[in-house]
Amino acid sequence: MDMNTTYEAIRISSGNSFVHETESQVILNGSRDISFTMGLVLKDLGLFDTLGKNLGVPLELSPLVLQIFKDGARRYGPGEWSPNIIKRFEEACGVQVLGEGFPAQMADDEPEAPGYEVLPRARVSASRA
Repeated sequence: MDMNTTYEAIRISSGNSFVHETESQVILNGSRDISFTMGLVLKDLGLFDTLGKNLGVPLELSPLVLQIFKDGARRYGPGEWSPNIIKRFEEACGVQVLGEGFPAQMADDEPEAPGYEVLPRARVSASRA
């Protein structure tokens, strides 16, 4: 599968996001330097996992992702860049997930814009609905 075509297909589809347009390029370059480590992913996933357990939320996907990152940190070290979790799959499949012409560093060239306050939507009572 051509990664440049895959990147563009996602970019022009509903799967696009700021993260895709910035981090995916660095991942496809091979540097994978997004300045976020596997150790930090483990911390965040661990907090989410603990919160879910404490609240009795039946988590299904996040425990699997947590186990995958625990394995990645064991294999490559907790200081390894988090996108290098893909090495597990590259090694298992004998492929490299790389594209051509992507930057080694993330660049955010979007102009700064003021933030917005998010307010809850007014609730409609059942009798009015």
